[in-house]
Amino acid sequence: MNIDTPLSILGGMSAKTFYQEYWQKKPLLIRGGASDIELPITADELAGLAMEEEVESRIVIEQGSTPWELLQGPFSEDTFASLPEQEWTLLVQAVDHWVPEAQALRERFNFLPSWRVDDIMVSYATEGGSVGPHYDQYDVFLVQMAGKRRWQVLSPEQYQDSSLTGVQLHILDNFPVDPLQDYELEAGDILYLPPNFAHNGRALDNECMTFSVGFRAPSAQAALQGLTDKLCEEVNEKNRFAAPEPLERDHHAQIQTSDIDHLRQKLIELIDSPTQLASWLGETMSESKYPEYAVQLNQEELAETLEQALSGDTFIRPGDARICYYNQVEKGTCLVFCNGQQIPVASELVDFVEAICDQEEFDFSGLKLDQHPDLPLLFNFLLQHQAVVALPHEDED
Repeated sequence: MNIDTPLSILGGMSAKTFYQEYWQKKPLLIRGGASDIELPITADELAGLAMEEEVESRIVIEQGSTPWELLQGPFSEDTFASLPEQEWTLLVQAVDHWVPEAQALRERFNFLPSWRVDDIMVSYATEGGSVGPHYDQYDVFLVQMAGKRRWQVLSPEQYQDSSLTGVQLHILDNFPVDPLQDYELEAGDILYLPPNFAHNGRALDNECMTFSVGFRAPSAQAALQGLTDKLCEEVNEKNRFAAPEPLERDHHAQIQTSDIDHLRQKLIELIDSPTQLASWLGETMSESKYPEYAVQLNQEELAETLEQALSGDTFIRPGDARICYYNQVEKGTCLVFCNGQQIPVASELVDFVEAICDQEEFDFSGLKLDQHPDLPLLFNFLLQHQAVVALPHEDED
């Protein structure tokens, strides 16, 4: 992608300008950035999705049986029938995981690393509906797909991180309005917010649907813990603390700076491995939103799927497939990650991986698996972890 190319999702702004002036720096209001995208799911369909057992959903009622009452799904028709006429919000997580049509919206954000995107949460709100002023610790694009919503925003230094007591949600108990960061969004408008910018959204009508494109942002502590777990899978018992003794030590009980420097250097050497860092990052960022549904094909299923692929059946890349790669050009090796798993293949196959990530529909009948020794290994890996799946035939139930 040419980072100087104007992007419709950014209202004609280039990715380069967005990176330099807004990304993780300050909010951006994009008028009409999503005006050409069809609504992937209606409010009624969203309510239906929230009735499914495996779908993560919530309802927030500002004036419920308690202030900011939180209900957890799955819901029933009786739940919706008993809701007040106004001032409630339905939120459904990872709609792109369940609704293939939401994939088109998600992939509009591929000017950013696709492996950073977490999911698309969809909220429907009646007039006055809100989930209260709060902040997220990650970047988010708030895409108004139907109706209108007013967003009031505060930068991190404009509010105190203290929340209402006795409320299940983390709702800020202080939110002074900044008139310079007060936005009214109509269908097709987008509001980008960097991490920790507090925001308070309130629906202005009964058609309000907001699609929140959130990004994964693991903490440095989580990275350290994950990397430590990975490094400790194989322990070298001979690699131990063995600081050289300084010529002078003031007291036998004293720990000297040289001891700390030795330990620090030992730890730096342990984690100073781009391959190990890439391995943790790739596995973590490619992990499925719901790992329990990321089922691997067994050998019999894999053989059948491979035969389907090579015989010309139509395959698609499902919206919940998470794929990324780390190309070690100097080593001639590419680490390919899919749904939390990885495989090393030759760097020459990067183009094939990129094609899988760039396209949504495939015909593999012309694929020659013997064109590279690693291609069968890679293709089977992608099939087994369902990075691409067969499109059901119309006559199938």
